[in-house]
Amino acid sequence: MRLLPLTACLSPGFVRSFSDLTKLGFFMKIIAATGLLAALALTACNPSIPEEAHAATAPEAASAEKVEAHVRFLADDLLEGREAGTRGYDIAALYVAEQFRAYGLQPGGDEDSYMQQVPLFRYQLDQAAPQSLTVTEGADLPLELGSDYLISASSQVEQGLVEAPAVFVGYGFIAPDGSRDDFDGVDLEGKIAVIFRDAPSDLNTEERAHYSSTSYQRLSEAGAVGVVTLYHPVAQERYSFERRAAMDRMGRASMTWVDADGNAHSGAPNLQAGATMSIEGAKKLIEAAGRDYDALVEETVTGTQPFELGLTLRIEANSTHEEITSPNVAAILPGTDETLAGEYVVLSAHLDHEGVKPSFNPNEDTLFNGAMDNASGTSALLEVARLLSLDPPKRSVVFVAVTAEEKGLVGSDYYARFPTVPAEGVVANVNLDMPIMTYEFDDVVAFGTERSSLYEPVKAAVEGAGLTLSPDPNPDLGLFTRSDHYSWVKQGVPATYLVPGHANGGGEAQAKFLAEDYHRPSDEADQLNFNALARFAGVKADIARSVANMEERPSWNEGDFFGDLFAEGGE
Repeated sequence: MRLLPLTACLSPGFVRSFSDLTKLGFFMKIIAATGLLAALALTACNPSIPEEAHAATAPEAASAEKVEAHVRFLADDLLEGREAGTRGYDIAALYVAEQFRAYGLQPGGDEDSYMQQVPLFRYQLDQAAPQSLTVTEGADLPLELGSDYLISASSQVEQGLVEAPAVFVGYGFIAPDGSRDDFDGVDLEGKIAVIFRDAPSDLNTEERAHYSSTSYQRLSEAGAVGVVTLYHPVAQERYSFERRAAMDRMGRASMTWVDADGNAHSGAPNLQAGATMSIEGAKKLIEAAGRDYDALVEETVTGTQPFELGLTLRIEANSTHEEITSPNVAAILPGTDETLAGEYVVLSAHLDHEGVKPSFNPNEDTLFNGAMDNASGTSALLEVARLLSLDPPKRSVVFVAVTAEEKGLVGSDYYARFPTVPAEGVVANVNLDMPIMTYEFDDVVAFGTERSSLYEPVKAAVEGAGLTLSPDPNPDLGLFTRSDHYSWVKQGVPATYLVPGHANGGGEAQAKFLAEDYHRPSDEADQLNFNALARFAGVKADIARSVANMEERPSWNEGDFFGDLFAEGGE
């Protein structure tokens, strides 16, 4: 087979995008990994081959070889960890787009392209400027940066400086039924709020995670201009202060998206500066206010009266700001039913990872390639797209590889708010994020599925594959609110997020990965079981097909918390 002149078979856009990749080895690696070589030779250069011939020869089963090729390319050192806004991410995005093109999917991005450009706002602490938390009135309390407290970067101001009385408001929680109000009797206007970042333990764990993640929003709405978050034992066990301090020393940037008026989106725009205190630092602060830290931790669980600390705090937080763009990659598979084709099932997976991080150990790898998180999920998304393209379902399907998930679900939030298809036509989301594929799985967990009519088609597809649909084995983690599907939930769209379960050694395998490899340079492709990943992709394809073929539009169960909370189609 002749390889040259190969550029004659490539689209002009593809050639322009790769024109500066002068290393032949890298170019051939892209071609080999994508499987585009045969497609280009047989299809692009032979346009007379009828579509029926492609369909007749295409394999029907999920392919371990194909998902392995995707993972090995996306998690290669050459892409430098695929951090949103970097060249490595852009190469990954182009790779995904060209796969969608090869499958015959319609462009689902901006201006008849596969890319939805997301305007991003990158902010991080200015390491050259002062950062501090001090007590200016009420006590003589020396506090040390890095051990007693950390300062948070702000998306709202570059030079954040607030000095105000401090008020303790528990979890910053308000019960829907009025049984608890952590703001009762205090005025937060212009004050610095002091909180534990959590929610009452008697709540459903997914609802608890929602209230915990939205506490700053309630503080902002109550008029607070700053926040000091106190570590507590449960938080320390989940994600230690020391680990967070190490991440801060690496200079990690945060991101949000930019609205039409050029403002950085924030759920808590009134907060101008923030700090987080270790357990040791929190004990010092609370004891300076005349209270016992351990007792306050216990009292907050059941509800304690908010109180003025009698201290004036000063938070200085200097940040750097930068506007960049990074694309979501979107494609559309039109539905076959004239009536239902105007409804869309969105399949999502985040394409980004952590990128390159500095290390204090000269012998340590600085590339975070994210093979499991989430090259595996993106690879499964591509394989589902290939399988569904061979036999499209009744409803249309949107495939979207989103950016900046690692920065706080930013790309999916942007797409869910500003979809490239009619918003009223989006009926469901099926998300793929970090399926831990180091073992042969026998069961799966579908987060949030029992909250809507998605449960029956998901259960049927899972059992049809010879698997068991298991309950959430780690409910305390609140995973339903921690991946991209939650962006669609907040827009009122029923969603599910499927991962392999704990059966057949899965619990031990997942614990091992999370302890040793999650968000570490060791998350590499060689540890994946690609046969298991292909099987997982096949199950996902069956689920997507079942949902897209539902007789009735997917709907929330009557009285469901999230269905009612976001009933108006947006937070």
